[in-house]
Amino acid sequence: MYRLEDFDRPMDAIIEFEWQLSIYTGAPYVVTVDRCSHAMEIAFRLAHDGSPVSFPNRTYLSVPMMLHKVEVDYTLNDEEWQGGYQFKGSNIWDMARAFERDMYKEGSNQIHCLSFGMTKPLQIGLGGAILTDNKEFAYRAGCMRYDGR
Repeated sequence: MYRLEDFDRPMDAIIEFEWQLSIYTGAPYVVTVDRCSHAMEIAFRLAHDGSPVSFPNRTYLSVPMMLHKVEVDYTLNDEEWQGGYQFKGSNIWDMARAFERDMYKEGSNQIHCLSFGMTKPLQIGLGGAILTDNKEFAYRAGCMRYDGR
């Protein structure tokens, strides 16, 4: 088990965590953020054309609030989901309740947004991550986690 003292710089711990997430999930690129809803916000700002999306109505309040903030119209569907769901009309997934080995299928051009909050599969208190196989998107998302949304 690592401790922060094992790293020369705090960012080294983040880079190691992202590397381990990449290995575990199968995603070529991982960008960690402070919350899953911020991961989704970054994904919509960078990778969505603004067209309407739809998703299950039994989700977290932060999801429609985030879509309102980024000015994406949405429709709520009466459907059950477990682990995660896709925002239909996009390549973005809310995977807040999913965290499994090899969950990301490389070459799928999908964006998975994870949560590490309480009651989630990987509970570290707070935090989230973006999984992708798009190098340019990962670079731009990495810049946004520091400079704001």
